[in-house]
Amino acid sequence: MDESKASAARFKVGPAFAGIRLDQFLQRMIPRLSRNRIQKAIDERVRLTWDAPVKASTPVREGEAVIVDDPVVNEQPIVFAPTILFEDDDLLAIDKPPGIVVHPTHSHLRNTVITLLRKQRNEPSLTLAHRLDAETSGVLLLGRHTWAARKIQAAFQRGQVHKAYLALVQGHPAEDHFEVDLPLGPLTRDSFVFRQAPDGEDARASRTIFTILERGTRFSLVRAELLTGRRHQIRAHLAAIGHPVAGDKLYGLDDRDYRCFLRRGQLGQDMLARLGAPRTMLHSCHLELCHPRDAQRRIVVTSPMPGDMATILAADRTATGEGW
Repeated sequence: MDESKASAARFKVGPAFAGIRLDQFLQRMIPRLSRNRIQKAIDERVRLTWDAPVKASTPVREGEAVIVDDPVVNEQPIVFAPTILFEDDDLLAIDKPPGIVVHPTHSHLRNTVITLLRKQRNEPSLTLAHRLDAETSGVLLLGRHTWAARKIQAAFQRGQVHKAYLALVQGHPAEDHFEVDLPLGPLTRDSFVFRQAPDGEDARASRTIFTILERGTRFSLVRAELLTGRRHQIRAHLAAIGHPVAGDKLYGLDDRDYRCFLRRGQLGQDMLARLGAPRTMLHSCHLELCHPRDAQRRIVVTSPMPGDMATILAADRTATGEGW
């Protein structure tokens, strides 16, 4: 077995799904996978435990299983040397650089924060306490033991962790300090775009407080404080009020352009000009919580504005209004 093919997912066919098409079964089992990616998986890495052709139209059989092998991923070694912001016997906080995923995915098996840190530090028990999107930078907290990570994860779920972010947003919100109280749920109108939106499926209460720190020519620098912890909450709330985060491909492009970006694998110059930045300009700048071993001890971890965000902000201060 190729060392880059780490494992496989096994989905048993229950009575509720007996006889439906293979592609429809996989769409139910892996709802966030697009139809195109499901078809590609069927062509390349799906196996059946019964004797039948592996085709999208093949009906699945009750009591049998559909096996989806992890893809073979050719990853070149990367340099990963994050700044340590806090460390003790139980916790580790790093300043995550943008452009690296935090945990293994179908396309990133080795080049992830958790994989690289465990190897570099020889700490197999390191466990992510929360997550940041690949393009988001800033404070990322890990537990050095499973129990510590679980306690922190529980604190996140109970809303006991204070989180603040910096974001460069398109345009200029009308107020200097405001709250966005809009429910969020996934939009499922497009099989591959899972934006969160107020009219999304099973939308849940979501609240974010925003404070304008600076207004430039094209962008505004805002501080965002989360009162709830929904997926993409800051990005979705800012997009909903008409001020998406600079560089945010998912929320700053329409469906057609986002589809084009996915096909190309890179931004065209026209898209880059519209987005204003090559990556989502969102930065986790402040994390505050009780220590998992001692609830009376308050831990505060901060991260300064990253260089790429500072550069765009500085250029925007001196822009003529014709672009950055």
